Amino acid sequence: MSRQSKGNYRDKHGRQSARVGTRSDNRVFMFNRSWSSADVDRVKQQLKDVFDFWGKWNASSNAVADSLRKGVNPVPIPTPVLEDLPEWLLQDLVQRQKVSITPLNEFGFSVSRVPLPEIELPYWEATLRRHLPSINWASLGQSAPLEVLKRLRSEQMAVLQQSADTVASIDSRPSTTAIPVKGTLQQALKAYEAYVLKSQPTNWDRHGKIKQLIERHPDIPLATLDIEQCRVLIDYWCSRPERQDKKGRYSAKRSREQLYELDNFFTHTHVSTDFAWRKPEDFDLLNRKVAKDKSKESVSVITHKLVPVADLKKLMTQGSVIQRLIATWCINCSHGAGEIGRVQWGDLFLNQDHPWKSQGLQVEPGGNWVGFLRNKSSVVGWWQLWPETIQLLEQWKPEAEEILQRKVKDDDRLIINGKGNSLYNEDSKNGQSKFAERFNYHVEVTGITRITLGRLRKQLSDWIATKKADAVVSSLALGHGKPHSDDKILFAHYSNKPWVRLFEYQQEFRHQFFEQNSPKQVSATRN
Repeated sequence: MSRQSKGNYRDKHGRQSARVGTRSDNRVFMFNRSWSSADVDRVKQQLKDVFDFWGKWNASSNAVADSLRKGVNPVPIPTPVLEDLPEWLLQDLVQRQKVSITPLNEFGFSVSRVPLPEIELPYWEATLRRHLPSINWASLGQSAPLEVLKRLRSEQMAVLQQSADTVASIDSRPSTTAIPVKGTLQQALKAYEAYVLKSQPTNWDRHGKIKQLIERHPDIPLATLDIEQCRVLIDYWCSRPERQDKKGRYSAKRSREQLYELDNFFTHTHVSTDFAWRKPEDFDLLNRKVAKDKSKESVSVITHKLVPVADLKKLMTQGSVIQRLIATWCINCSHGAGEIGRVQWGDLFLNQDHPWKSQGLQVEPGGNWVGFLRNKSSVVGWWQLWPETIQLLEQWKPEAEEILQRKVKDDDRLIINGKGNSLYNEDSKNGQSKFAERFNYHVEVTGITRITLGRLRKQLSDWIATKKADAVVSSLALGHGKPHSDDKILFAHYSNKPWVRLFEYQQEFRHQFFEQNSPKQVSATRN
């Protein structure tokens, strides 16, 4: 049994070390600051498994360990060398093949470093995958010497042709030449990753999902990716596997997103000219239902936790101008970081009729409005701004102009940091992180129960759904593309969305926090 150093201590250079092996046979592996603690822990366990499999540090185990420490993915399969093989595996080979080998060392076997033909590469690969499943092994085509691969391919093609002839005889049809599907699952995933990186270079979320597919699925020949193997890949995500940080399982939502990306991969590979793989018959009939998280299901817990009115009012009346503006805006318009973070000054229509009033929208004259297309879905959204929101905008505008050292322009983002850059970072994988930091500090300053900006976004829509029993307008407040699943045809083809009802509900929702007539507000209701 190997020994392993414990703890996540890092030296002054940010490096973390791991000692793996026994007292008399051990190695120290160093990981620089670019390695996260979670990744270090994962690789440390893999190194321990490698040592336990071989039972010592030798040329083969060292080669695998070095690949793991360097972050090589997939890990090349080491060439089987007689003196490096575990004793139990040597005994198994003798029993399987009935081959007598001249005993020359303490184990009773030859010490030749020439790859033994008795140790079949497919058997060796299967043994490594079976005993070291946590390692993403490369295919034989990525590991073995070319001359060995040519010989092995010739042998396997003969077996494949024999199988094809047998199946043809069973089916009572003429024999055909067996055409193998080239490539492996990992090669196809890497090709798909390259395609997405080129077509969507800044879609970090999607890049991360594809990386998970590459790291989580073991490599197999595409020729064996039949209906059952496809079911195995799909079922993996349907079961909601353990998260990478070991903090429970993936949520149902994230699992569905991974499943969607996996289906995109299948489709891309099906039509790709790089591989001859095709979706098997009945592929679309495979079950894709994701398991529910029953541990969170309870009649005693409300689906969306409600925030007390007093706490919401504190957020809108305490703190700096920018803090109060973000909180008030999100409560007013049911916006989160992704919505308010993308609002530009040109999206504001202040002290004027709604732009659609001239087109027949039955709303009273005047008012203050914000309207824009949502980033991902291009769905149009409109909201009426409260007087309190306008007052904070008027206070924030000169501060923003002082930061920018000029007048604001229509294409300037509304919410910026002290350097004049958008607080919402489009180029970051987690673009809302700065919003979260600023809002968390605001919550701490006001002393209210800890809430997130995401929960703040749901207050207006939840109030409309629960107090007014109006699911359609609740979805409209959130800017959803389909206000309600039952009404998607209606709103797509026959009717305008109920904008006026949304504006009415916004004003009624405001009355919980502020005096009805102070400051003066232009009503959106009809006479």
